[in-house]
Amino acid sequence: MHDTFLHQNLYESIVRLCKIHSISKILNITIIVHIHSHISEESIRDHFIERNSTLIGDWTNILVQKKEIEPLTATIEQIDGEKINPSTL
Repeated sequence: MHDTFLHQNLYESIVRLCKIHSISKILNITIIVHIHSHISEESIRDHFIERNSTLIGDWTNILVQKKEIEPLTATIEQIDGEKINPSTL
């Protein structure tokens, strides 16, 4: 149940970071979670699909690393993506 909140917090943080940095499509993302977390590549991808987000898709390489960090927390280590083309706005 607690991973549900973590999924939502991750989603909101990723969306916010992409907006700040004008990223329209995530190509690679690395996230660190606690070793007992249920967060996975598949669960992150599903969470974005359920919210009709176009940031993450089949083109996205999602790496979830499990380490001894604070339970129920996650660290977004890296986001690489395509920038929004200002000429299309």
